[in-house]
Amino acid sequence: MSENWIKTLSVYQIPDEEAVDFDVGSNKKIAIFNVNNNFFATDNLCTHEDASLCDGYIDGDTVECPLHQGVFKISTGEVLEPPVTKNLKTYKTKIVDGNIFVDLNS
Repeated sequence: MSENWIKTLSVYQIPDEEAVDFDVGSNKKIAIFNVNNNFFATDNLCTHEDASLCDGYIDGDTVECPLHQGVFKISTGEVLEPPVTKNLKTYKTKIVDGNIFVDLNS
């Protein structure tokens, strides 16, 4: 699969242990997380009931959905706690000149 890197936000726009949503078009948003100055991108919506994970509770490398408290591992998208059963889609990221790029084809 070919890479499709898009420029998103500056690293300075996302404080540590926070997330910001970013519109990638076609009514789709991704969440970009800052975990100890490592940046991760996932689908923004919980796989359980479409709540924004940017509104969730972030603790290190985990995010708790604000709706039903399911928990995902941010770096891998792995489900850690129910009621979530489906892993979260993740995307590769890279930093270039202080900007976060996300590969939407990863």
